[in-house]
Amino acid sequence: MQSPFFKLQWQVPLLALSCALPIALAANRAIAADGQKVVIPFDFVSKFDNGRYGQMVGDMIWKKLEREGGFIIPETMLDVRDTCASNQLHPSPELPLEKMKRIIQQDFGAQIGIWGSVERAPGHDSEVYDLVIQCVDFAAYPKPKVIYECTARTNSVSEIPHLYVKQMLDALYGRKPGGPPPVDQLAEKNWAQNANLVVGDFQQGTGGVPNGWASHWEAGDVNQREPLGRTIRWTAEAGNPANRVIRFTFDAAVGDGTGVAYYGNPFPVDEGAKYRFQCRWRSTGPNAKVFIKCYDEVGTTYRRSSERPSERPAAHNGGPKDQYIPEIAQLREVYRSQQNLKGPKNAWNTQTEDFTPKHTRYTPRWGRVMLYAYLGGGSVEFDDVVLKQIVPASPGSGDKDPRHSIESDVTIEDMQEDDRRSREAKEKRQQEETERP
Repeated sequence: MQSPFFKLQWQVPLLALSCALPIALAANRAIAADGQKVVIPFDFVSKFDNGRYGQMVGDMIWKKLEREGGFIIPETMLDVRDTCASNQLHPSPELPLEKMKRIIQQDFGAQIGIWGSVERAPGHDSEVYDLVIQCVDFAAYPKPKVIYECTARTNSVSEIPHLYVKQMLDALYGRKPGGPPPVDQLAEKNWAQNANLVVGDFQQGTGGVPNGWASHWEAGDVNQREPLGRTIRWTAEAGNPANRVIRFTFDAAVGDGTGVAYYGNPFPVDEGAKYRFQCRWRSTGPNAKVFIKCYDEVGTTYRRSSERPSERPAAHNGGPKDQYIPEIAQLREVYRSQQNLKGPKNAWNTQTEDFTPKHTRYTPRWGRVMLYAYLGGGSVEFDDVVLKQIVPASPGSGDKDPRHSIESDVTIEDMQEDDRRSREAKEKRQQEETERP
């Protein structure tokens, strides 16, 4: 029996092994039919070092796919290796496409495969490799579509990720070399259809406070608060009394000092999912920004949503009343999207920007929108705030690979291993000096 490699926790219940694979494959096909294809990156063949470098190439391609998004990928490369080992599968450039098609479609229930080989070039000790990369879409009709195929001898090891794998990804995403990916049809469909995670039209409220927003404003990130009604007002738009907006009005002393911040209520986020924020805004002079701050839970005390004060938001629109909601004091900020609003003064402008909450150690679980105005005096208005999930997280996108920065390729485990090797080398040198006559 073939073993499933996907852990589709949100769709596939825990069943006996005999029925898990067909359900997983059906789920994968359903996802693919909704616009996202399943891509399987394999470890490359590297006979010169018994597969070690080939595994590194496979891991690197998986990580790049995970970061770029747009496809369903295995939860980890270990799932791919386990399936290959249990079914005695050996993907390589030497296999005919027909055999690779059976591996991709039958053993993995996928559509696209990425495989190849990397071998030390004869007569060279390092840096120079003979590289083969193949990327094929086996769901193409009437015959498989070769998305990218390359056979090359590298001049340096850095050419593998920065030249050849980059070319392959450009071809896979259908973009010009180095350009942005094409329009994601699934993202645009979800942007049109998915529910707004915030109450952003400012049309309803009580006691001078719009629904889904705080009853006070804050001075930047300092602990200075003031109720709505003076510096920040929920009020009718000038010249359009049927429409209500949030209006900031402050002098230069405030604008050049702390600035003014106004928060929406918390909403749930999924780490690794892509979100889109949009709002309308206009300013008589001060600068405007939007921050979407995401938090992890650091406390252990919870209150049921049915017990929360009336101004606290439900976790989901129409969600269950007994869902647990963390108190704000229990949340730690672990991610923020800073969006700098640009546009002409005294005119309504539209800001639209995508973001993906991630952290190398913590898990973003909750988000809040912060509207911010600063620098100089005047007024800034906000309206029609929309925030939607447009691409769900890929399986495994929440797996942690601890490192000090999400931009760094060096993990904390790598640093610890380098430190261990350095200590061992130092101890060996000291021992040799001690034993030297």
